[in-house]
Amino acid sequence: MNHNESHEEELLRRALREEADRVLPGPDALARIRRRTARAPFWRTPIALGMAAAVVTGTAVIAGGVVVLRGSDVDSTVSGPSVTLDTTPSPTQPPETPTSSPTTPISPPTSESTPPPTEVGIATVPVYYVTETPAGMRLAREFRSVPAPDGPVVAAVETMLAEAPRDPDYQRLWDASTDVESVEVDDGIIEIDLTGSTDYTDAGDDEARLAIQELVYTVTAAFASIGENGGLPVQLLVDGEPAEELWGTLDLSDPVERLPQLDVRQHVQINNPAEDALVGRTVTVDGEAAVYEATVLWQILDDAGNEVQSGFTTAKTCCQFSPFRFSVELEPGSYEVVVSEEDASGGAEGNPPMSDSRTFTVE
Repeated sequence: MNHNESHEEELLRRALREEADRVLPGPDALARIRRRTARAPFWRTPIALGMAAAVVTGTAVIAGGVVVLRGSDVDSTVSGPSVTLDTTPSPTQPPETPTSSPTTPISPPTSESTPPPTEVGIATVPVYYVTETPAGMRLAREFRSVPAPDGPVVAAVETMLAEAPRDPDYQRLWDASTDVESVEVDDGIIEIDLTGSTDYTDAGDDEARLAIQELVYTVTAAFASIGENGGLPVQLLVDGEPAEELWGTLDLSDPVERLPQLDVRQHVQINNPAEDALVGRTVTVDGEAAVYEATVLWQILDDAGNEVQSGFTTAKTCCQFSPFRFSVELEPGSYEVVVSEEDASGGAEGNPPMSDSRTFTVE
């Protein structure tokens, strides 16, 4: 083992310890677990068994850097940390792993007040939230490493509903008291059965439509990430019945398709580094962009907001979502990377350019 490998292992151990220290079980965690265990486990259903086999394939694809989502207008790429599954005993809410590189989560010790540990898988799943842009609220995505006792798809939806995003610029529109009863595929339609608090009648139509797309994008991206069809429409149910007017006046009696990505997603998206990631001196930034002439502008700022480096890179394809990547060398310290689209008109036309950012620490 060389010096660099030893240093990286030490950084990893330190990051995992810090993540473990920040884990605080929610006051309703035990009740949510009891609700889930009272029904037939998702992994016993026929689709879950098929998904479990697909996870092996999905892992290899994502680890290669790109997952092509099948179907109409699904994410062109899902590049992020590898999907990892771990069956070691862990508490009900194990810590997330640093998403700058896939690792095996380390579970904190249990106490007398903690329920006995059960064997659960840890899956890295795509989760959509929303963020403010010059064009209004848009969808934004994080990769989250979370317990997946009912499979990666249910884990992704539960995380979107109940967990706050890591990035402080993102937010979720759904109430944390909404829960997932089941996710199934029936006759080419993904059915999501919700339970708990589902009263969103005070939301405006625009917010309601975006919230539905937040859910639709999350579940379809999760299916695609394990090698299943990510282009299927989604039928929303509440306690087993069609959600006719969930979120106010929206008619949700029929299955919902993804809206076009250019209409609902922010046009630049950072995948790595994750928010508050601990990284080495060579920092690789990757993500997706749908920008003019495929030009992606970037800045590195120090913790005082001063520019340290700047430049540009190109996405693979112009004007539709495709991957970009660049690397920088940095001294130890805290930084922020800001990635944005180019304003070709100089502000004369349309909205100001969209951007995305991440804070991280170099050791």
